[in-house]
Amino acid sequence: MNNDNAADRPNPVTQMNEEEVEGRLSAHRYILSHLLAKLSPEPGQQKGLIDWLDERASVNDGEEDPGAVIVQGYAEQQARADEFRIIAEDLRRLTTQNGQK
Repeated sequence: MNNDNAADRPNPVTQMNEEEVEGRLSAHRYILSHLLAKLSPEPGQQKGLIDWLDERASVNDGEEDPGAVIVQGYAEQQARADEFRIIAEDLRRLTTQNGQK
């Protein structure tokens, strides 16, 4: 398969229902979490990676009460932060299961 040939690429998904979107997202989270666990076998590397994910798991909009006033783009930022949190939690669980902390 030639990666430069658009005809060889799968058709883009144009419409999916919520269950299909969540199923695909869940699969990507699973793959990414497992890859990160395998690629950072040392406890120090794992901690550094989890800390990095944790730093990105919250949205700072500069307000005293974050999210009290809906700022354009806040929902997207919050969704991104949620993904970082979910992946960090998955990575913690995987490294704990493997006896690595």
